[in-house]
Amino acid sequence: MVRRKLSGVAVVACASSLVVSLGTGASADATYHTARIALASPTGAPGGGTVINIHADGPRVYAHEVYLLHGVSPGDYAITLTIYGTTHDCSGPVALALQTATVSTNAVGNGRSDVVFTPEQAAPLRGLTVSAVWTATGPADYTSVCSVITLD
Repeated sequence: MVRRKLSGVAVVACASSLVVSLGTGASADATYHTARIALASPTGAPGGGTVINIHADGPRVYAHEVYLLHGVSPGDYAITLTIYGTTHDCSGPVALALQTATVSTNAVGNGRSDVVFTPEQAAPLRGLTVSAVWTATGPADYTSVCSVITLD
């Protein structure tokens, strides 16, 4: 392996070009910060996962969700986002249940998928504070805890 040191000038030049290239994109959401939400089996099945919920406040990307499963039973898992509109403890009526992605895991039960929501898709919920649960349904089932999300 070849290792090279970058001079201070090279580091500043790289960082400056990165800032310039990212500067026109989305900024971080001031209301809802990125959350890492664990997925666990209610029945004690092995493995688990994570939902990374990113709100970007951008003109093309309103939210980006990344789904990671690790050490689960191999197979295909449907990811569903369930939103509760009138309560903040995931106990009220379901406002929306949306299958957002499928995660296909490898032989050891690891897999990744993601979905991007546009500002137009999120428009009906903007300005609300809702609660949500994510589930991964497949050879075994995994669910998140209830999360409160403020949508600006």
